[in-house]
Amino acid sequence: MAAAIVVAYGGSTWWTGSKVRSIYETALDEMPRQTAFVRVTERKYERSFFGAVSTVTMEIGCAADAAAVAQAPAAKPAEGEEPEEEEDRDETQAKPPKPLRITIRDTIHHGPIAGGTLAAATIDSELVLDIKAQAEAEKLFGKARPLTAFTKVNFDGSYAIDMAVAPARLAEEGKGVLAWQGAHAHIEVNAGRTKARYDMTMPGLDFNDAAKGVQVKMGKLTAKADMDNSAGWILATGKTEGRLESFELSATKGLAGGADADAPAGTHKPVKVLLQNIDLTGDASIKDGLYASDATLKGQGKIGETSIDKFEMSSGARRIHAAGYKKLADAYLQSSAAAGCGKSSKATQAAMKALADQLAPDLKAMAKYSPEFGLDKMVVEIGGKRGEISYTAGMVGVTDEDLQAPGMALLMKRGVLKANARLPVQWLEQIAATGAESGQTPPPDKVAGLVEQGEQLGFVKRDGEHVTGQVEFSEGSLKVNGTPLNALGK
Repeated sequence: MAAAIVVAYGGSTWWTGSKVRSIYETALDEMPRQTAFVRVTERKYERSFFGAVSTVTMEIGCAADAAAVAQAPAAKPAEGEEPEEEEDRDETQAKPPKPLRITIRDTIHHGPIAGGTLAAATIDSELVLDIKAQAEAEKLFGKARPLTAFTKVNFDGSYAIDMAVAPARLAEEGKGVLAWQGAHAHIEVNAGRTKARYDMTMPGLDFNDAAKGVQVKMGKLTAKADMDNSAGWILATGKTEGRLESFELSATKGLAGGADADAPAGTHKPVKVLLQNIDLTGDASIKDGLYASDATLKGQGKIGETSIDKFEMSSGARRIHAAGYKKLADAYLQSSAAAGCGKSSKATQAAMKALADQLAPDLKAMAKYSPEFGLDKMVVEIGGKRGEISYTAGMVGVTDEDLQAPGMALLMKRGVLKANARLPVQWLEQIAATGAESGQTPPPDKVAGLVEQGEQLGFVKRDGEHVTGQVEFSEGSLKVNGTPLNALGK
């Protein structure tokens, strides 16, 4: 009996070890297909009976061969040829950013009893740092490990990760201090890696630059999401929620930091911004092959001495052809040339144009589904007064015949843009009073006359204590407050 138990346990351990290794190999094989800017340069998997050690090195950024091309000397002109302009040679030799290399070591314990728990495996992960990197990390994190993660792999292949980034502090005498209180995330992923849930917490951050008189304080940030990426991560659907307790910015010397002593008066005016109880929600879905997303940001705060009772911003995209969008996104993300790695600006522009020409038919085809995006609503309430602006842009009524026309002709014929604004006159007067100090706006007592003049010409409308305006472009015609532009003022 004892021998049978040992054999059964050993078989289970071997099976779980094989399953975990398969998960690793599949995930690492898929990574290069996602984007050209993340590459697995080294991977090692050393397996024993009761566990394994996986070491993976990744590069993030432009590939090393692009850097080599960028640093190579410019080719000499052949005999009788004119030399290239100096500007072109300088562009050719421009160095792209050096890629970031990260090495992660996973210590894997095979199940069915792994790390004292019932699981297919448990995994302890950490960054691997060389002597130089370790010294730099200690300046920020002290003796703590910068990044750690614990993963529990279930028998069906799903897994849960608890990840932590250590608190960091950097202080330079007479210059400033950065103090970050770290972060923690809990992530759950299904066996097919098509669904994920996560919760993240960042307790806070403080930063001050004594020389520039800038101080930033960020309170607790929390976020959670329940996502489905079965259509690809670029088309992830589901709900996201986030909350930032507070954000405070204080610049005693103005946003210019007092760097230019000869700057005009008013440039160094102190700035103080306080935002509180900031909530973010997002929702994305795919129905009948069309992708839609909506996001809302709301909160309250204070700018200088002016209290903002409420601010709310909602934006969204609708009727985006999912398959077409994914094709466009994948093509761009796989094109390192489009991002200018190791290329001159002229070569980058040429690569971007070639990519745009290649994708133009797919982009135009998406117009048939009447796509639309925009700022659905931005509302601000101050002192009992409410202002609101919005805009949407899209394509309407595109036919197969329309798709034969050049892109700009198609846009002019079927493109639609709508924008609306409703603002309190009192706000315009306050803006004028602030700007009048530097001569950038007319005096506040002139605002009423300017509004009346604009109303007479048809550019704005007066609605009690508010000024409203509407702009619409459709069917190749531009209208302001319902009147064609060329008819205004008549």
